[in-house]
Amino acid sequence: MIKDNTEVIPLMGKKTNPSGTPPQERKPTESTPTKKSSHFFLEIDGFESNATPNNTSPPVFSKPMDSNIRPCASGNGEDMDSPQSLQDDATEYSPNVESCCANISQGPEHTRARKKLKRYIFRAVSEGNVEELQHLLAELKERCNACTNMTVPDYLMKKFTAADTGKTCLMKALLNINENTNEVVNMLLSFAEENGILERFINAAYTEEAYKGQTALNIAIERRQYEITQNLIEKGADVNAHAQGIFFNPKHKHEGFYFGETALALAACTNQPDIIQLLMDNTRTNITSQDSRGNNILHALVTVAEDFKTQNDFVIRMYDMILLRSKDRNLETMKNKEGLTPLQLAAKTGKLEILKYILSREIRDKPNRSLSRKFTDWAYGPVQSSLYDLTELDTTADNSVLEIIVYNTNIGNRHEMLTLEPLNSLLRMKWKKFARHMFFMSCWFYFLYNVTLTLVSYHRPNENEAPPYPLALTRGVGWLQLSGQLLVMLGAIFLAIKESVAIFLLRPSDLQSILSDAWFHFAFFIQALLVIFSVFLYLFSYKEHLVCLVLAMALGWANMLYFTRGFQSMGIYSVMIQKVILQDVIKFLVVYIVFLLGFGVALAALIETCQEGSECHSNSSLGPVLMDLFKLTLGLGDLEIQQNSKYPVLFLLLLITFVVLTFVLLLNMLIALMGETVEDISKESEHIWKLQRARTILEFEKFLPKCLRRKFQLGERCKVAENDTRVCLRINEVKWTEWKTHVSFINEDPGPTDPSKAQDNSRTNSKNTLNTFEETDDLPETSV
Repeated sequence: MIKDNTEVIPLMGKKTNPSGTPPQERKPTESTPTKKSSHFFLEIDGFESNATPNNTSPPVFSKPMDSNIRPCASGNGEDMDSPQSLQDDATEYSPNVESCCANISQGPEHTRARKKLKRYIFRAVSEGNVEELQHLLAELKERCNACTNMTVPDYLMKKFTAADTGKTCLMKALLNINENTNEVVNMLLSFAEENGILERFINAAYTEEAYKGQTALNIAIERRQYEITQNLIEKGADVNAHAQGIFFNPKHKHEGFYFGETALALAACTNQPDIIQLLMDNTRTNITSQDSRGNNILHALVTVAEDFKTQNDFVIRMYDMILLRSKDRNLETMKNKEGLTPLQLAAKTGKLEILKYILSREIRDKPNRSLSRKFTDWAYGPVQSSLYDLTELDTTADNSVLEIIVYNTNIGNRHEMLTLEPLNSLLRMKWKKFARHMFFMSCWFYFLYNVTLTLVSYHRPNENEAPPYPLALTRGVGWLQLSGQLLVMLGAIFLAIKESVAIFLLRPSDLQSILSDAWFHFAFFIQALLVIFSVFLYLFSYKEHLVCLVLAMALGWANMLYFTRGFQSMGIYSVMIQKVILQDVIKFLVVYIVFLLGFGVALAALIETCQEGSECHSNSSLGPVLMDLFKLTLGLGDLEIQQNSKYPVLFLLLLITFVVLTFVLLLNMLIALMGETVEDISKESEHIWKLQRARTILEFEKFLPKCLRRKFQLGERCKVAENDTRVCLRINEVKWTEWKTHVSFINEDPGPTDPSKAQDNSRTNSKNTLNTFEETDDLPETSV
């Protein structure tokens, strides 16, 4: 007989039963479990039994969801997930507690068999050993009849459940799918039903923190077992149970699997339409159920969508199926705990394809027409007039899609999202209706402000008196000087307030977002602060006020580049300049300054110091050496800097090395990188320019009073269905490719002469035309 402390069990192969341990006969199963789906596994390295302390860093989850590895740590040969825990042994076999099986012999072999009964059951269901499971269930039935200190249901659930994780043998069977899994599940369910524990057994859930709330129904759905899922639902499985463990609600994307917690959401997120239909046909299923994040099933589908086509396709199919099956538009207007609908969540997370689908979804079936967001009003030739629903899109709504895309710096593809309809046309109409007039007025006023600032800085008294200067000293233009100073001061205060509000709305989270989105806003704000500071220095009689004034003047004229975004060609050019500065020039300057300081200090140390009574060389300090090195970088210097050096050869070697590294290497690399950046940016420069213009449009719109906002509001109220009126934006789209495709199939047959039949035939042709539009949705479009 094999001792317990030396018992080693392989992963999933055969294991020889120790003598005296029931059952006596066992049917070995050597087949590997079949994998019918893409399973989600969590690998935990360095796991050790709880019996020995672990000095390494703890794993993400203290226990795995399931494991068939049975390490022999500290003489304990139990399963990794402990189907027979030490607590069970202490409770059931402690000498101070009355034995629950007093009628059974207490020999050492029987005692050892009782301790291992739960482990044998778990092993039998995981390996699909039906014969062994029958013997074990028969023995368990015999023992539960002899139990005296607890009820039969409690005793059976104790034997069927791992005390440390809450996992049942039913879950164990579903986690290890093989050819006998269906038979094993049916045997377990029949045994539970015969003994009055069916509901408790089916709806038992994990108690481990990582997988808390997961039931056998969730596992059956994840393993894509339709028949078992159907059987569990018919037997009374809770279809609305929530798997709320941290594995199912991870803080970071790759720390678990988020699917919305419910069984229906799990089926949708794993592309199982048959199980979705099975669950939605069940009257107990709550389709509008929300998880711990406040997300419903549509939120969950948006969350699991990725940036590759295959997954986006099935997510769109599942989204469409659930919406059509539920016929409930409120499912798409529900908000999660962040106050976001599925549409707004798709915009915030940068799910371009899902956002495009939701915005352009058109259902032509009249009973389900209210589920659409796009409505075709009329079509003539290649021209199609469509009405797009503006709900949640325009800035009149809270957390509007426009504001989410424009102001969220974490969305990497937001410039592509703004090209989608109706967002593109909505922004273009806002620009034409009011934004461009405000923009060019702002440009004109800022130009006049810079002219005034320049005149105030240029025309100043030459006397050596300390400021503020008397009006008489300004050569007869004192009042003009004073008026200009007041205008400059008031303009600076207005700019400081306006740009601080704009920066607050952008809320840049890091340096990258500051440089990409708030570049000009910070430049305007710094200019205003310099002007205000120079005024205070002027009033307190500091001549250094001129320094701040000159810097503000130079920065002001550089800020005129901001207004190039009003013109497409100049705006694209400005985008390229900005990207080259941020991506290439800054990196070059960092490396160049390191080289300049390093070689400058080394060369300055080699310059001869001044001797008494002799003339000192001009390059005997660090400043002139750095200036000469900078001139050499630009090709304007010479090698006279090496005069009076202690070691001329070493000095010349260092000088040549600096020239090679900076003039030859760094400058040429900068030129090459700038060329590559311009080539890359030129492909997306138009979209980036549109994003900048969109930000400008929304900024101007926020400064409008409410009465003007209502006046400039776009869209028209349309009755799209019975008791369904919405604000829609009309867009005329020219689709030549679709129209030509349809024209090639025109039937020249004049058709029936009966007017009623001819009218029916016309309607059929019109319906076919609209269907053709749907089939060729991926073809390029031209908006008018």
